[in-house]
Amino acid sequence: MRPTFGGWRRLALLLVVLTALAAVAGAATTNGQPSGQAVLNDTRDHYANAESVVVTANVTVSNESANRTATVEFAAAGNESRTVVAADNATYRTGVNETVAWYVGPNRTAAWERDAVGHTTGVEYAGNASTPNDFANWSAADANASVEYLRRGSDDGTDAHVVRVVPEDGDADATLWVATSDARLLRAEVTDGENSTVVDYRESQVNVSVHGSTFDPPGDRLSITSVDRYDTFDAVQTNTSFDLPRLDAEFGNATALTRADGTHVAQRYRDDGDDVTVVSTTTDREFDRGSANVTNVTVNGHDANATTVDGVAVVYWEADGVTTAVVVEGSEDRAIDLARRLDH
Repeated sequence: MRPTFGGWRRLALLLVVLTALAAVAGAATTNGQPSGQAVLNDTRDHYANAESVVVTANVTVSNESANRTATVEFAAAGNESRTVVAADNATYRTGVNETVAWYVGPNRTAAWERDAVGHTTGVEYAGNASTPNDFANWSAADANASVEYLRRGSDDGTDAHVVRVVPEDGDADATLWVATSDARLLRAEVTDGENSTVVDYRESQVNVSVHGSTFDPPGDRLSITSVDRYDTFDAVQTNTSFDLPRLDAEFGNATALTRADGTHVAQRYRDDGDDVTVVSTTTDREFDRGSANVTNVTVNGHDANATTVDGVAVVYWEADGVTTAVVVEGSEDRAIDLARRLDH
């Protein structure tokens, strides 16, 4: 079985979630030796109380038959962040600044207005999670993990506390090396199903200067000239040069993002308890993200495609130079029904 990182998002998650695997209170000290809980609490506080965080790590995911490696760089300051993953001769970048959240991969780019919630174009956007204050708080569900202090020692010359963490569900097992001098993470070894993941933190700094341009998308791949938000359909239509479809549902808001290669409009609706996004774009987008299961359907006279990506159903088609997509957390049939209800 070929090991997989599950995309750049899982790699970024590995870097931040390990400090939160046992965010428990009441840590104790025995015979001058801290408990495992105390060590992890110190590590969590080391990152969570920082005004900025810069991390560089080597990540290796392996099983009995193969392994994959990547280098991950993470930087955060205030409410802005950026993650860069270099793996398999390809580089993936994602970030959020004061204006937009963005993603740049080898064959695809995307950007959203930064306060967008949920799935805007078939790609999950985690909002403002990657900030220094949230660096150690991605895994509140694991607050009841069991923690064991193993030993004090060094594998690379840096004195470290070594602790073992097992989440309550028992699906993973992590051994962490934490510097005794300042509570920064040095190494993590995680067993998760058939895969074993090793994270070596080559650099882990807090409260360092991070230039604001760090969080901007690469201009040669994703040039953003403006981002505008609207509270009514009429307002976004008035300020868009092409006709927008309209869903007979509760309108939430819309974001119009202008790039050098076109305009991208995302309308958000609420229908029967579901969050629905209707996308209209003249940019080059891949809504199926390489999905192997794409169904050909007809939507209001248009030849369309329906697929599911990361648990999100997407129906999309192109007409007159504009690609339209309907995105919903639900079945493909649900997405098709919504698409056929569009008033264009």
